[in-house]
Amino acid sequence: MRYRAFGDTGMTVSEIGLGAWQLGNTTDWAGGPDRAESLAIVGAALDAGVTFFDTAPNYAGGHSEDLLGQALEGRRDEVVLCTKFGNHPGGQDFSAKAIRGSVERSLRRLRTGHLDIVLFHSPPHELLDGRVASHYEVFESLKREGLIRAYGGSVDWPADIETMLATTKSKAFEVWLSALHQEPWEATELAGAAGAGSVVKVALESGWLAGRYDGTSTFTDIRSRWSPEQLRRRAELTADFMALVPQGLTPVQTALRFVLANSGVSTVIPGTKSVAQLRANIAAADEDLPAETVEALRKLFAEKIAGDPLDW
Repeated sequence: MRYRAFGDTGMTVSEIGLGAWQLGNTTDWAGGPDRAESLAIVGAALDAGVTFFDTAPNYAGGHSEDLLGQALEGRRDEVVLCTKFGNHPGGQDFSAKAIRGSVERSLRRLRTGHLDIVLFHSPPHELLDGRVASHYEVFESLKREGLIRAYGGSVDWPADIETMLATTKSKAFEVWLSALHQEPWEATELAGAAGAGSVVKVALESGWLAGRYDGTSTFTDIRSRWSPEQLRRRAELTADFMALVPQGLTPVQTALRFVLANSGVSTVIPGTKSVAQLRANIAAADEDLPAETVEALRKLFAEKIAGDPLDW
């Protein structure tokens, strides 16, 4: 495992982290692991040197935080814990007055005295501006009290990152970044230069860049939201990506190493439903992606996707 600084926060994280939204999430479209497998995944991640764990209050109705807290007992000081605010098991509440209660509930479920990172979880756009939103005063107060170490936003678009950088003291971002969704590339590098760390989600495009789907694939879960035209376009772009995978590398290795080539990225959290999948993800970060492949994937995006982004 290799490690990177999380901006200038003083925290260091593994290049491959664990996104815990699937832990205990057995009843919905995630098709996640049960309790026993979830605990085994976290244990295997720790043993492999994973030090970054990302969760949220609403993941598996709060069960994700609870399972992660159980699995990390006795090893909390080895890891950087990131959770979120705004989406909760009972719905959404982005009000400033709800922040402290959300943090306190997360502390209890995660069985810890402090949270390393708390992210605004896809908030309404108007709340990103620290000049008008009082939320950041609450975050600063929690930081002074030692309940959190850093805060920021889980956002997906360049303007969101730029607004938070310019108007708040945010030091953490979680962004959708992949070979097929490079819109936040420059803003992520800007965040890194400003001393913020960035966590990459959806780097495998919900399985497309892992080679699991093609033009013949059909879906009955949340992926069925894609129209036939969107599926056709995804299949074509995935084929373009596969043509650029270097000999000797897997699609997963190529996709994860691509986002790690961004200078602002601290860690990437690919979806993990089993210990075997975890090990495959971790192996992807053994080496850097060849510069010519990074350039080719940047060119693919510029020529076929820029200006017409993929739908979520």
